Amino acid sequence: MIYVMSDIHGCYQTYLKMLEKIGLRESDTLYILGDVIDRGKDGIKVLMDMMMRPNVIPLLGNHEYMAAISLASLADAAKAPETPPSPALKRRLAKWVSDSGAVTIDAYRRLTSAERAQVLEYLAEFSLYEEVRAGGKDYLLMHAAPDEGGWEPSAYHPEDFLFSHSLPEENPFPGKILVTGHTPTFLIGEQYRGKIVTSVKGDHICMDAGAGYGENLAAVCLNTGWQYYLSTAEDPALQD
Repeated sequence: MIYVMSDIHGCYQTYLKMLEKIGLRESDTLYILGDVIDRGKDGIKVLMDMMMRPNVIPLLGNHEYMAAISLASLADAAKAPETPPSPALKRRLAKWVSDSGAVTIDAYRRLTSAERAQVLEYLAEFSLYEEVRAGGKDYLLMHAAPDEGGWEPSAYHPEDFLFSHSLPEENPFPGKILVTGHTPTFLIGEQYRGKIVTSVKGDHICMDAGAGYGENLAAVCLNTGWQYYLSTAEDPALQD
C-alpha cells in the first residue's frame, strides 16, 4: 500500500500513533510531503525516526528548505568562530525563526555533532516531487503546487514547490492527480477544518489538516482512498 502524510510540524507522538493507525508495514511506502519540523518542538525526533525507515520517502517543505540552508550555514560559521555571522546568515535565521523555527534550532543544538551531520545529510536527500502510480491512477506528490502550469515538474525552480498557496480546484499538471500539503485546510474554508480536501474533479488532494495548529494529522491510502485522522490538540510537542 502507498500512504501519504503531510505537515506533521513536530507532533512526534501523534506521528507515531498514525503509523500504528494505518498499520504501516515494511512492504508499504509512506510519502511525507514536507513540513515535518517547526511549530511543534519535536520535529527533530520525527526526522530521526524517519531516517531509520527505508520505506518512508521524505519530500521537501518550505520549513525543511529554510532549515537546511540555515543549519548548513551555522555549521560553516562554527568552523570559524572568530568571524562574525554574515548579514545573509542573520537574515536567513531571522526569517526561519519568525516562521516558528526556534524550537527546531533549540532541538538541533542539543544533538551530538554526529547527529547534526546525520540530520543535514538527511535533509539534503529530500525530493521536491514524486510521481506515483497507485490503484490504477497517476499521482504527483509535492509540498505546494506552482502558481502557473504548462511545464514538466523538472522545469520549475525549487521554490515553486514550496511556498505557493493553491486552492483545491487549481492543478497545474493536467492528467495527474495532484497531492499537496502546505496550506492548512481551514484556510480554504472553515467547513474543512481538520479535514483532507479533494477538488470537485478529484484531481487535487489537499493534505494539511492543521496538525501544527492543534487540529488533525491526516493520512490517506492512495490505493484505497481511505483517510485517517488523529487530533494533535494534546500532543506534547504543542504544549508550553
